Amino acid sequence: LSWNDNYWLKLKIPFVEPTKLFGNIKDVILMRRTIGEVYQEIYRKLGDKPIGGFFKLRQPMLMVKDPELVKEVLLDKFTYFQANDIHVRRDANPLLKMNPILASGATWKNMKSTFTRISEYKTLDNMVDSMKEISEQMAGYIKEQGIISIECKDMAAKYISDVIANCTLGMKTNSFKEPNSQFRKMSDKILKTNTKSNIALLFAMYAPKLANWFQYRIIPESVSKYFIGLLSDICQHRVKENIEGNDFLQYLINVNKESEADGEGTVYNYDKITGLCMTLFLDGYFMSVNPLSYCLYDLANNEHIQDKLMDEMKALEIITINDINLKKIQQMTYLDMILSESLRLHPPLQAITRVCTQKTSLKLDQHEYPVDVGTPITVPIYALHMDTKYFENPTEFIPERFTSEAKMQRNDYVYLPYGRGPRACPGEKFADLILKVAIISILVRFRMRLRDPLKGLKQDPRSSVINSVRGGVLVAFSEK
Repeated sequence: LSWNDNYWLKLKIPFVEPTKLFGNIKDVILMRRTIGEVYQEIYRKLGDKPIGGFFKLRQPMLMVKDPELVKEVLLDKFTYFQANDIHVRRDANPLLKMNPILASGATWKNMKSTFTRISEYKTLDNMVDSMKEISEQMAGYIKEQGIISIECKDMAAKYISDVIANCTLGMKTNSFKEPNSQFRKMSDKILKTNTKSNIALLFAMYAPKLANWFQYRIIPESVSKYFIGLLSDICQHRVKENIEGNDFLQYLINVNKESEADGEGTVYNYDKITGLCMTLFLDGYFMSVNPLSYCLYDLANNEHIQDKLMDEMKALEIITINDINLKKIQQMTYLDMILSESLRLHPPLQAITRVCTQKTSLKLDQHEYPVDVGTPITVPIYALHMDTKYFENPTEFIPERFTSEAKMQRNDYVYLPYGRGPRACPGEKFADLILKVAIISILVRFRMRLRDPLKGLKQDPRSSVINSVRGGVLVAFSEK
């Protein structure tokens, strides 16, 4: 497909006029605004139209706005739109080669089945004690800082990396006590937003041929080598010494052993085991650090909501971190509402983009919208979350939007922090649990407030896809 003025006119689909060179994504390419902000502008320009066209550089691209069309893309016609529109050269990005975001067909199905285990009740229940132990270290870290404001994104990164390393690999990485360790430095490089890594990601989304030609790396080579070496050593040491862990890595090793015993051959070789473990680490890291930072900010900015959450904790007799367990967490409906509202305001991914693999059409009421093979089609998550049609006063933090009654009155496909359908994030329950344990653990010992409530937060345009805070999140903590 190539850029031309008549493309959308021929298909009788409304569209936003492009510029000659950049199409409609100039500010994304120049890193002036995020994808969420630019797609929201396109969304608004399309007015009351349920679907519309625009251009990513020279290529026509569809945006679905109506929730019924969103459902058609993500669920009802999933087989036509199952491939994600991102193209990464795997030899240049070895840590991403086993990521289900890049996979399709049978490979993706096998990966999904593997990652779904992380959300089983028994698995989550086993992980709570590890999360509580690391939360105790985080509480100690907060107390040591005194009354000064703490940069919450850095604190969240320490907590999240320690939790995921422990639950995935059985490692105790002690980031709060050893902030300058090699593990911490390499983990920080993954999350750190910079122009070079963002350019690589933009090429992967908008100019895949150039990405293949120049071998752009989304994750620095030094980071890839470190984690590949680390995981390979851990994996081989366990097998050689016959050590049994209680983590995701052990699950993969056991799958291999069972497969070999049944004579079916090895399901995952050690390279693939390394890749799968790193996928869980990377996805958990990206999908949890910023949401935890944002949620702490939202609570600090709304102290009356903190009070109400503390009342819920008291009602469940959560007085110390030791009182936390999975059963009590699952009874905390107000905490769930708070997290849901924070994820609405600050979704980890600001859009989902799929590619049409078979010629088809999308239908709404009496209208039919043709979609050619190879056409990217985007679901503008951030724009849907900010639409006044679905969320009154959308910039305000109102957890009551997510009462059972409120959710029943709203289409499920206007709220998509983890996506929906078969390709929804398989680690959603794992990520939610990590965040909830952290929030409860902080509030049993501290109150939060903003030193400068008028300052607000800004998204970092150098992080085009992942919703990242520009300049960090400063919150003041006071011990109860």
